[in-house]
Amino acid sequence: MQNEYNPIDLLIANYLSGEASQSEKDELISWIGESPANKRIFEESQRIWAKSQTYFAASDISSDREKIKDQIIQQLSKPTKTVILSTWIYRVAAILALPIMLGIGWYLGSSEKGTETQMCEVTAPKGQISKCILADGTEVWLNAGTTVKYNPSFTGNTREIQLDGEAYFRVSKNKHKPFVVTTKHAQIKVLGTVFNLKAYSGESNIETTLEEGSVAFSLNGSETKSVVLKAGEQLVYNIQEKKITLGMVETYLHTAWKDGKFVFKDADLSKIITELERLYDVRIHLDNDSLQHLRFRGMFEYEQNIFSALEALERTTNMSYRMNGRDIWLE
Repeated sequence: MQNEYNPIDLLIANYLSGEASQSEKDELISWIGESPANKRIFEESQRIWAKSQTYFAASDISSDREKIKDQIIQQLSKPTKTVILSTWIYRVAAILALPIMLGIGWYLGSSEKGTETQMCEVTAPKGQISKCILADGTEVWLNAGTTVKYNPSFTGNTREIQLDGEAYFRVSKNKHKPFVVTTKHAQIKVLGTVFNLKAYSGESNIETTLEEGSVAFSLNGSETKSVVLKAGEQLVYNIQEKKITLGMVETYLHTAWKDGKFVFKDADLSKIITELERLYDVRIHLDNDSLQHLRFRGMFEYEQNIFSALEALERTTNMSYRMNGRDIWLE
């Protein structure tokens, strides 16, 4: 990352630190009102700044700003600490005139104060897909609304990742140190493979879809033998019923999201609504509950707006829609 800053990023930095002049405040407010994307960038910066307050006193921020900035840039430039994320993350990172980066929880590697024990946290907000490369070379794509946490040094006998949401993993092989993904209810253990894991908090199913290699699925705290998946198989665990279903699937239907596509085949409307709400950060309501059982096939691209998706649904059914802000009603 080069030691350069976008003027808007510096405006946000000055505003959050209380150093913005009135003309800068007016310019920032005008920029925020130009588009929903600008508003999201500012709100995410506010959230990160608020979290960073627990790590730094105001006096320290003022006196150590440049020192912290240089240290973080050096960390980001190390080849074993590379982090590749979507554009909005880089915009937040560019506000390193403030120590906001640490507010995200990215503690990249060791430091003089022993951050080896600290956990890294990477989040893809609603409406965004992010990608990161771990220190061992493993590539991880994060779907919208997903968070992963891990110790960047991978100490111990395993390389462990904590997941809340959906992620696609291309795991770097290391037969001496298995890669383990832990969720609230289950964990997946691999040596080197390509798979997708969907485990959002609040959803009834955990889905593991294997593209290459093999993985072992096991329930947390259970003595039941692990279930080993083969390439092309998907395991679905229903949390309420405590039931495991295993079968062959078209894996691309479950992994196309990493390429910015939501592909569905014979999917009911309730599932589509869940995905659209996460993808476009909206709330969708049904005026008639019977609509949720309608089934569809097709594809939406992430770069398209919510109107394209709604019009596609409208063309294939007798449904219509109306909007009020971020609330959408289907009828």
